[in-house]
Amino acid sequence: MLSTPTQRPRGRAKPTQRTPVRIVSATAATTVLTIVFDQPVILKGIPAYGVDVVGPTRVSAALTSPTTLAITFSATIATANLVTIPFEDPGIRSAVGGFVADSTFPC
Repeated sequence: MLSTPTQRPRGRAKPTQRTPVRIVSATAATTVLTIVFDQPVILKGIPAYGVDVVGPTRVSAALTSPTTLAITFSATIATANLVTIPFEDPGIRSAVGGFVADSTFPC
C-alpha cells in the first residue's frame, strides 16, 4: 500500500510572542505607589520601580487585585510626578512571560 510522504518541519521553530504589559494608571499617595496594569500580572519579590523623589526606598510590594500593584516606600512619595521602570524588570511579568513595556509613567 502506498501512502503520501510525511512532511517534516525544517527545524526552525517560531518563537512565542510575549504580550507586553502596559501601565494604565499610577497614583502616589503618602507612602504607597499604586499601579494599574492592562492585564493580570504575576509578582515576584519587590519590583525595582522608583519615583522622582529623592530618599525613599522600596519596603514591600503586594498585588491588591490581579491587575493592581501597591508598592510601599520608606518615606512619603506624595509629591512624586514620575514612575521609572527598569528595562525587563523580573518583578512583574504577564501570564505568558511579558515584561512591562513602559520605562517611565506619570503619576
